[in-house]
Order: sequence, then C-alpha cells, then structure tokens
Amino acid sequence: MAVADQPTPAQRDWKGRDTLRSALLQIAVVAVLLAGAVYLVVQRGERRKEVADRLKEARLLALRDNPRDLQRASEELTAIFAIDEDARDALALAADIETERWLFHRVQGAEEKARDYLRRAEAEESRSEERFGNRILHLLAEGKAEDAERYAEDLRRQGASSAKLWYGIAQVHLLQGRAALSREAFVQATDKAWKNARYFAAYGEAMLDQGDYRQAVEVLSRALTANPDHLRARLALALARIHRQERVKDAADAIKEALGQREQLTPGLLARTLAAQAELATFERRYDDAIGLAQQALQHNPQERFALLARARALALKKDPGALEAFRAAAAASRFAPAPYLSGAPLLQQAGNLDAALKLLDDYAQVYSKVEVPDSEGKSHPALERDDQYWIVRGDVFRAAGKGEEAMQCYEKAIAADGVNRTRAYFSKGALLLDSRSYDQALDALIRVTPDDGS
Repeated sequence: MAVADQPTPAQRDWKGRDTLRSALLQIAVVAVLLAGAVYLVVQRGERRKEVADRLKEARLLALRDNPRDLQRASEELTAIFAIDEDARDALALAADIETERWLFHRVQGAEEKARDYLRRAEAEESRSEERFGNRILHLLAEGKAEDAERYAEDLRRQGASSAKLWYGIAQVHLLQGRAALSREAFVQATDKAWKNARYFAAYGEAMLDQGDYRQAVEVLSRALTANPDHLRARLALALARIHRQERVKDAADAIKEALGQREQLTPGLLARTLAAQAELATFERRYDDAIGLAQQALQHNPQERFALLARARALALKKDPGALEAFRAAAAASRFAPAPYLSGAPLLQQAGNLDAALKLLDDYAQVYSKVEVPDSEGKSHPALERDDQYWIVRGDVFRAAGKGEEAMQCYEKAIAADGVNRTRAYFSKGALLLDSRSYDQALDALIRVTPDDGS
C-alpha cells in the first residue's frame, strides 16, 4: 500500500516542472510590478522636478513685475497645472499675480481668477507667503480693514514675518490713517525682499500720497536699483520729480518711454502714465492739456488717484470753481491720503478761494477725527493732535484770510505736536508776528530754531 502511494518518476518530474513554472511566473509578476513601481516613482520624481523648475522660473518672472513678465509667469503656472492642477504653492503664486493684475493693473477678469486661485491655495493648505499676504489684500479690497488687521495680527502671533505679510500690514495701516506705522511695515517688507521692486513702488506711492516727495524719490530710486526696468516705479518716480520740480527732463523721458510701448501697458499702467503726463503738463502751465490728459487716464482707470489729483490741481491753478469738488473726488479715491487736502488747500487759497480751502481742511479733520496714533512710548493720541503739517497749512489759510488770532492758535498747535515740521511751525509763527509788527516776540520765536552761528 505504501509502495503504491509513492509518486512515479514521471509524476515527480511533472510536479517539479510545474513548481518551476509557477516560481518563474511569480518572479515575472513581481518583476513587472517592481518595474511599474519604479516607473511610477521615476515619473513622479520627474513631474515633481518639472513642477519645481517651472515654479522657480515663474517666481523669477513674477519678480520682474512688468505686464509681459507677469504674462510669462502665468504661462509657466498654466504648464504646472497641466501636470498637477492642485500644486498648492503654484496656486498661491497664481493668486498673487492675478491679485496684482486686479488691484493695480485693472485687467478685466483678473479679480475672478485671483479669488479662485486663492480659494484653491487655501483649500490645499499652501504655506507660502503669497497665500497669507494676498488674503490680507483681498480683505482690504472688500472694505474689511479691521478683519485684515486681525488676520495679520494672528499670523504675527504665530511667528509669521514674511515680506508679503509686512506688505499687507503696511496697506492695512495706510487704509486706517496710520501713516507712521505704515512706513515701518514698508521698511520691514523692503528690507526682507530688497529685490522686489513692487514693494518699493508701493512704498514710494504711499509717500506721494503723504506729499513727502523727497522720501518718495529716495524710495523709488531704490526700486530702480532692484529693477531698472520696473515701469510702475519709473512712473511713480517721474511723478515725485515733477512735484519736486527737479530732474523734470528725466521724468519727461520716462513718461515718453512708457508711451512708446503703449500696446504693452495694462489699463492701470496706461492710466498712471497719463496721470504723470498730466502733472508734466501742469508743470509746464498747460492746464487745459493737463485736465484733458487726466480725463483720458480716468477712462482707463476711474480710480486712478494720481489722475484725480492732477485734474484737481490743474483746475485750481486755472481758478476754476470746480476745483474744490475735484479735490474732494481725489480725496475720496484714497480717503486717508493727506496730499489732496494739504496740497489742495494752499492751491485753493492761492486762487483766492479761502472758503473752499477751509472746507477742504474741514474734510480732512473729519476724516481723521477718530484716528489715533501711538507715540514713542506706545501711548495713543488723537492723530490731529500730532499732525503738525495740518495745523501749519490751516494756519497759513487763516493768515491769508487776515485772521491772525486763529492762525496763531494753529501754529501753536503745530509747535506743541513737536514733530518733523517743528522748525517750519516756528518760522510760520514768526512770520505772523512780523505781520503784526511784534518784533520782539517774532525774534523770540525765530531764535528757537536758528543755529547759534546764525546760519
């Protein structure tokens, strides 16, 4: 029985061959699976490398920040999305590019793209600075400055300190009338991203809004050190030079060069170029041309604040009765920007319209009535209390109207503010005292700000 159960040699040979075939088959299957896995790993690695390389190129192009560069950066991102539609940092960079096209360049359809890309970047939990910084800008665009500030403060508490975050914080402070804090934030942004001309350009434009043209020239010159071809910075620098009435030929050349590539300009850049050209016409006393150019700028971007201001200035210099409302329109485009009020009032005064000048200054006081600013020790004060420039301008208007007592009160408030215009405040007080032949008092006021050597 036991002998019968033993397999024959033929049977043993068959079973051996079957086992060998099975083993070889299993090896083949494993080899195929391994080859497939290796292929997938290699393919995945190649895809990741391509995405990383294209994202790096897109960032370099976006850094140049001119319209053609932004378009090429977008094309690189489109290629990335064809590989990986959920590439989170690419989505965040796309949101940044489209946000700039929306808020500055005024490109049609950019707003929808910016919102969609940002939503997707947040859904994919991108940790890039573009995601967080642009959320601040979007909140500001929606009129939610307080929400934007809370969002930024929460990020700061978590340890965030990117250039884009500080850029957003600077914009938050600007839109709440806190100019000094805005400057500090812009300094942080530009120090951290000193190659990014966009941040310098925005900082320089904020200085134009403040009427601080010397500082604007300095900041915008740094922008062009970072990128000599940055159109936005070149146009802002042209505006600053025209207002300072220095190197106006350089400003005119920059405007001419921009107009020479008109077909490449976005609506926002074209409006800015025409606004600068309008200020150039005003400098050359071609006021009607200035008004016409400003109107052309507003056709391309109705919110172009420098065009609104250029129109108002030209109207005031023409002594046009519509100048006050034009300055109010310019102020409405950037509510807390001092330039429309504090440069507008003296022009209205010079035009002989003292009532309009005082009305414009009353508007400024109303806008800043609830704004508080910190001192060096962190204690809050009403912004107007420390606004020496406002009190000097208001005093000058009263002085021109023959209201010496009111003018003196304004100059005393400017002196009490103890700010950067302290010397100017004392000189204004001294001039007023000389008007009334109070020579001893005038001497006392002037001696306080005169160097010991009399120079």
